[in-house]
Amino acid sequence: MKKILFLIIGTLLVLGLVLPGCGEPVEPEEVIYTFEDTEIVIGIAGEFDHVTGIFQNLGATVAKGVINGGGGVVIGGVAHNITLQLIDTNEATDETGESGALAMAAAIDDVDFVMGGFRTEAVEYYRDVAMDAEVIFFNCGAATELLQHSVVTDYDTYKYWFKTTPYNEYFLALNVLRNINAVAIQLREALNMTAVAQLDACIVAEDLKWSRDEQVPIIEDGLAALNITLKETYLVSSLDSASTIGALADIAGSYNPHIIIPIYSGAMGVYFAGTLATYAGLDVICPMSVGINVYAQLKAPWTSAPGAQGYHVILDTWASGVAQTSKTAAFLSAFMTYSGGEYPLYTAATYDACFLLQACLEDVGYVEGGVGKAKAEDIIEWLEDPANAIVATTGTNCLFQQPGREVSGVPGLTEAQVREIYPIDTYGYVYDLNDWLMPPNTTHDLCPGPGRATGIGAQWQYTGSAWEKVGVWPVDLDDPSLIDQYGDWNFEFTGTVALQIPASTINHF
Repeated sequence: MKKILFLIIGTLLVLGLVLPGCGEPVEPEEVIYTFEDTEIVIGIAGEFDHVTGIFQNLGATVAKGVINGGGGVVIGGVAHNITLQLIDTNEATDETGESGALAMAAAIDDVDFVMGGFRTEAVEYYRDVAMDAEVIFFNCGAATELLQHSVVTDYDTYKYWFKTTPYNEYFLALNVLRNINAVAIQLREALNMTAVAQLDACIVAEDLKWSRDEQVPIIEDGLAALNITLKETYLVSSLDSASTIGALADIAGSYNPHIIIPIYSGAMGVYFAGTLATYAGLDVICPMSVGINVYAQLKAPWTSAPGAQGYHVILDTWASGVAQTSKTAAFLSAFMTYSGGEYPLYTAATYDACFLLQACLEDVGYVEGGVGKAKAEDIIEWLEDPANAIVATTGTNCLFQQPGREVSGVPGLTEAQVREIYPIDTYGYVYDLNDWLMPPNTTHDLCPGPGRATGIGAQWQYTGSAWEKVGVWPVDLDDPSLIDQYGDWNFEFTGTVALQIPASTINHF
């Protein structure tokens, strides 16, 4: 478990760290984590009656089995096993974070590190228990940039807070737009339209911070450049299905969009998919659904034969046969064996967080008096160094650095910092430092882009006997406009397949 040691007073006196007007020296604390009984205890913070928490636990459990079975975390030549402790935050239903704070307070003295988090409104409250205890917390589920921005505005308090998944809502929105663009190009071809023909769209999004405050406006603003007209945006309840059903009823009565863009993280996404299928079956609206629907990442909603159900395209993390890296296939195989054939939800990236922690501790940890230890400052410095980015199951996980400059009071990265992460010259990009302000390139947040973290556009396709989730984006469209400061998006992963546009959509339009 963690303990706090104090630097010796003699060192402080040499450095002159004495409070003005006081005879007593300042005693800054040095935080050292100690791993007693060769055991590293990771607290998994989530709601375990909810899919996000269940999959956070599953991802970490699979990683624990692989790491412990492979000789453990070797610190100073001594093998340490990972142990998991569940911290039930109840955050999917208690968005205040009060339940999470109570659970975190009860567990924090018994864990060395924490992984998890989901609902922004709750996380921003209960994570402070870990910050106050100076326990490093790997955010494995809450997208909102505001959470990571606290590292910029109050580094001393939040330097223990790191992102593992997903990238923030700015980049989620941009990748939703990239998915929409890829689908729109192929939809126009299927409908025998010109390449610049105007399409119509509606947005249906949860009325929550992660979706409402930044993501929806970015998508709204970006559609025109894709020759898509936004007919209406609906902000719906995350807890009441009536508002989702009502939004689709209004769309069916008032619009006939080619594309509907869902932005859902919770269970209301199930009602979205089911209600849309009903309308499609009546040939009222038969749009392509392209966006974020976390529940649609799972097999459960996709058990019937095709027809009105449609072929939803969702921003996702893993899919059958798609190999983002050399580690993807082994992870998917192990996870789906353990889960009974279910695809991993994005929060299962606790798996990658465990391997990131292993690499860090094996590099900076040491043994003293027969006990494995690691200094918090060494861990933080290691995680902040882009040179230590590891190849994960989804790409190379790298974090944005502390800001190196300011523009009109806005912190941002320097050219040298950017070039540590992105080989910009490779893409013919005209360098502009104004593109590297915070947000969205926020300290301790996940770096997106080809070669880093991209996510995938997954589609449910019917194989003749069952639904299978496959990857349809990134896809090589050979379009120069898809080159930006994050890389060249004209590429596709091994295992990517062709988008399928259902006959119901083609016949309807």
